[in-house]
Amino acid sequence: MPEAWTAVVTAAGHATRFRPFSTIVPKEMLPVGHRPAVDHVISECVRAGATTVIVATRPDDVVVPAYLDVLRDDGVPVEAIAEDLGHGYGSGTPLLTLRDRLSAQNSFAVAFGDEVLLGGHDLAAMRDLANDGADAVIAAQLVAPADIASFGVIDTHPDNPDRVLGIRQRPDPATVVEPLAVVSRLILRPSIFDLLVPTEHARGEVDLGVAVGEIARIADVRVHRISGRWVTVGEPHRYLEALQTYWQLQTKPAVHP
Repeated sequence: MPEAWTAVVTAAGHATRFRPFSTIVPKEMLPVGHRPAVDHVISECVRAGATTVIVATRPDDVVVPAYLDVLRDDGVPVEAIAEDLGHGYGSGTPLLTLRDRLSAQNSFAVAFGDEVLLGGHDLAAMRDLANDGADAVIAAQLVAPADIASFGVIDTHPDNPDRVLGIRQRPDPATVVEPLAVVSRLILRPSIFDLLVPTEHARGEVDLGVAVGEIARIADVRVHRISGRWVTVGEPHRYLEALQTYWQLQTKPAVHP
């Protein structure tokens, strides 16, 4: 039997940019091709070896759990858990909700349900890095220097470009040596829970990026530069770009040797 390994997919945001649509249908259910974005993310986790995929949803969400029931009936090892806002608000809340289950794991994956990687085997490659001894692994992609102020940015060691020194949110482009933007895929260990606390730096939120940045100061955190195409449905104009990218890849002619 395969080693038990859990992936957490976050799908608990409120998608204010998509209101009024998102008051009924979560943005993670927006279709990319013939499947919702969250379905693509779940499939990616399963291909990477996840034996259980837990989707953290809004407490009032009935749409995503109903869709997951369909996937589970088809044999996909997925379940929905409503995030517990008693742990605070932020990107780290889903993990705190699942702390008891995840603390027994050697490592686990985290993927945001509104961001899709088209092609590639990035999450599997990240798991290999963790199995090689990394304390945490975070995905990244080079972006245009002019766009860097819109992203979290990874600073790497000058003598080891795969070693993470820290993460900065929306930095001044003039201070960035390599414009490596954070992609919402991580491999973490239970040690992350000690750092998942509300911080002033994150305006009182429990921020996963801040916690990973803190781990990077004291432990071996690696960066994985993705090979897949990173698209997001989190904003209307980016959703349009996601659809265009998806269909371009579907209609791209095959390359024959």
